[in-house]
Amino acid sequence: MPKVAPKHAAADRAVLTHVMVDMYGVDSETLNDPGQIGDILTGAAAAASLHPLAEPAVYRYPGQGLTVFLPIRESHFAIHTYPEHAYASADIVSCALAERAERARDYLVERLGAEHVDTELVFRGFLGDREG
Repeated sequence: MPKVAPKHAAADRAVLTHVMVDMYGVDSETLNDPGQIGDILTGAAAAASLHPLAEPAVYRYPGQGLTVFLPIRESHFAIHTYPEHAYASADIVSCALAERAERARDYLVERLGAEHVDTELVFRGFLGDREG
């Protein structure tokens, strides 16, 4: 059974924060521009005081769409774009404070200018619950 604790109870016990973001109504040209998406991920890391380990890795699908991955010292960011649907899905995974991951999410959403956003914050790795 999946275990998702409320934010106030989980933040001090979880190893990772995972922010999932679904963005709808995003400009298709932006979603198909690897340089712009890479810059946005790097900017999201900076906005959250997180530390990129390398330049964003980009895979461009035949026709359209991208997968862009940014390794950060605290874990990683990934975004998958679907320009034909004006949609992007992003994952922000971090061992830093949840507030920093949320700042990265807010930057990403603002820069992409989504018309509608669904987001979920999940705390993962309740190691203390398994000890003893």
